[in-house]
Amino acid sequence: MLNYQIYGELNTAQTPLVVMHGLLGDKDNWRSFARQQQAQRPVIALDLRNHGASPHVAGMEYPLMADDVLALLDALALEQVDLMGHSMGGKVAMWLALHQPQRVKRLIVVDIAPVGYPPRHQTLLQAMLNMPLHQFKTRREADNWLAPTIKQPFERAFLLKNLSWDENRILYWQCHLAEIGQHYLKLTAFPATELTYIKPALFIRGGRSDYLAAAPWQTAQQKFPQARLASIEAAGHLPHVEQADAFNTCVQQALDEH
Repeated sequence: MLNYQIYGELNTAQTPLVVMHGLLGDKDNWRSFARQQQAQRPVIALDLRNHGASPHVAGMEYPLMADDVLALLDALALEQVDLMGHSMGGKVAMWLALHQPQRVKRLIVVDIAPVGYPPRHQTLLQAMLNMPLHQFKTRREADNWLAPTIKQPFERAFLLKNLSWDENRILYWQCHLAEIGQHYLKLTAFPATELTYIKPALFIRGGRSDYLAAAPWQTAQQKFPQARLASIEAAGHLPHVEQADAFNTCVQQALDEH
């Protein structure tokens, strides 16, 4: 079963919000958000398969990942939830909502659309896979090794959160990096389906990101005809991190509206 953390207490009076991270993220990406939201509703942050402390298993197809989430909801006896996902997690959320709409009360998708994207992170993944982790004595050494490939310190810090120390003080990737890399092209795509989700949905884009540009948004509207688009102009692909206050307000308003 997927690894998860509950913020607040599950109860029959409030619909819990399930939140899902993007590629190479984990449930802790949502810690600050969840702590703010838990006064209003219980929040369940989870690690998707092959990420964080969730099981390392074969396959990274979106139907498999959606089934993982459904299994967790069943284990927690949750008939219906609000569902939010960022990037890869947003695609999991969309697939689940399209195929199990009765389980999703409200859908929020963060800076992604149900379309295929260019393999922008292939070089990054290869660099991570090639890192000689056994040679590094400190995380700073790992950061320095990755710096020529990934210029932004913020992005490197995000990725290197996946590193852990084993009992011999050797660094290793906590995520199943090899499996993620092997199936990366499937993650950039979105499986074909004729289904639509006719409940209200919110898509949140970063104003400096092109993931929800005009063409992807048009495709999203075809599959989610009741969706509306909100833009956080000062953010890129990580609006929940880059502009946390504006993002939290946007989500809060959307959940309170319905």
